[in-house]
Amino acid sequence: MSRVTLWAGLIVIFLAGALIGAVGTSLYYQYEDEQRWERGPAARQERIMNRLTQELALSASQQLELEPIVAHAHLEILRLRVHHQPDVDRILASGMDDLKTRLSPDQQAKLDGLHAQLQRRWLRTREYVQQAQDAQGRKE
Repeated sequence: MSRVTLWAGLIVIFLAGALIGAVGTSLYYQYEDEQRWERGPAARQERIMNRLTQELALSASQQLELEPIVAHAHLEILRLRVHHQPDVDRILASGMDDLKTRLSPDQQAKLDGLHAQLQRRWLRTREYVQQAQDAQGRKE
């Protein structure tokens, strides 16, 4: 076997590994992004706590102490978003109408599908806020 054949084989193996790694990473991030939205706002709070724990090297006792603070702040932000949602919906509807005038029927249908996904996420957020408020009311 010549050196050129050996090097060519190594290069092919390296490129195949790089391609498989790139495709695998892309699929992972696509899956993770979909899962993030499926789990809803509660998962967002969990990610915030995980990030704080990692970045600040929180001890177990600090985590227990900080978790109610993060939960409260997260809920207040979501309450604010829900309160302003009618304004967001109005602006979004106007923008969607403007967009649709420049899209083909197929593109309009896809845009409607994306809008429906967004509406489902907002519904989960509103339900989460309502449940959290109800739970908070029971504690008081």
